[in-house]
Amino acid sequence: MTVAFAGERGAFGELAAIEYFGEKVKLAALPEFGDVFRGVARGRYRFGVVPIENSLAGSIHENYDMLLESNLSIVGEVLLRIRHFLIANKGASRRQILKVFSHPVAFAQCKKFLKKFPHLTVVPVSNTAWAVKKIRNEDLRDAAAIASQQAAVDFDMQVLARNIEDTRWNTTRFLVVAKNYRFPSAAAAKQIKSSIVFSTKNIPGALYKCMSVFALRDINLHKIESRPVHGRGFQYLFYLDFEGDARDPVQRNAINHLREIATFYRFLGSYPVGTPLDPKYRKRPQEKKISRKD
Repeated sequence: MTVAFAGERGAFGELAAIEYFGEKVKLAALPEFGDVFRGVARGRYRFGVVPIENSLAGSIHENYDMLLESNLSIVGEVLLRIRHFLIANKGASRRQILKVFSHPVAFAQCKKFLKKFPHLTVVPVSNTAWAVKKIRNEDLRDAAAIASQQAAVDFDMQVLARNIEDTRWNTTRFLVVAKNYRFPSAAAAKQIKSSIVFSTKNIPGALYKCMSVFALRDINLHKIESRPVHGRGFQYLFYLDFEGDARDPVQRNAINHLREIATFYRFLGSYPVGTPLDPKYRKRPQEKKISRKD
């Protein structure tokens, strides 16, 4: 079994995968989120782990879109506490730093820290751990990266500042996606949530009617996210997370009612509710075996 994530070793996606599957899991580090979705959809990897929302920066919209386009299912979630570190080459001082590399979402989570240093130029890259690898491989003495402590350990780098995120409860929700879906067993999950996506007619009260099928049955809604339908100007899909297993009678009746009034419907999965986790940081061999993109 191989689990795919986006980035380099030390990326938050890797930490989420280890927390969910355990330290012995075989991992595949891929360049982009799209590579993860495509790799799982084509059967190259059994599971993929991708971020879907952050408590500070909000939703990661491209992953909502790719979740639907890839036709994958959600089989689990990880709520990972995100601690950001300012990382540089050994011997570099904070006074030398003129540029900071990281993912745009990481910058959004560290706005207060970056405002203290207006002279710094932020350079967006595709992944936080890749930013650390870049400044190490290119021996950039005037640059730093914002990434995890694990990335600093893995690439043998210096930490200039710790816990620079805007709030202590900075958490990213990761989805575990798979091609072949199985409902969770009763023994494995005490709390279940379900995810669906649907669209409505463009008429007054359409969304209200869709939401009422859950309210009438006292089903708690966790989140609703709207995304435009590509190629159909100002038409929208609604991603909805709600409490309970889609097989349970109350939830099943609500879904059947929704399908009667929705113009499009797709079930994304029922899965155990994640609990907030603070990732453990480990001293690992510098050449830890992580497979690369084919």
